[in-house]
Amino acid sequence: MVCYGNVCRSPYLKAVLQRQLTDVVVSSAGFFGSDRTVPQLALASGAKRGLDLSSHRSRPLTQSTVKGADLIIVMDSAQAQQLAKMFRVDARRIVIAGDLDPRFEKGRAITDPWKQPPEVFEASFDRLDRCAASLINMVQGLDANVDVE
Repeated sequence: MVCYGNVCRSPYLKAVLQRQLTDVVVSSAGFFGSDRTVPQLALASGAKRGLDLSSHRSRPLTQSTVKGADLIIVMDSAQAQQLAKMFRVDARRIVIAGDLDPRFEKGRAITDPWKQPPEVFEASFDRLDRCAASLINMVQGLDANVDVE
């Protein structure tokens, strides 16, 4: 999972997937900053869904994490382009999270809730829940082990 700062969307999606895909290695990183904590509104939104994000610390995306991932999920098309350019990632390994949303109601991008009101966190996490459910269904249908960044 990759998002800009690795403090809201990607740690949340990682936690959702880890809860369901116990045999899959799931990690998260960001394009900006390191060792930052999850904001209070993200902690609250996660807690409402039974997830504790309090131990998460942001980490930067590196060549080794990219190389080790079978699949890399980003939050928008700009991040997909940045990932492909910075790390020379084959586009077939990159998925924009919003493309997994069965409702596909708001385009491809997952809204960044950083410094937004609680309802934006709730809406972003609701959408990520739908995306996660789609990905879980796909991964559980595979026979091979998959590492997801």
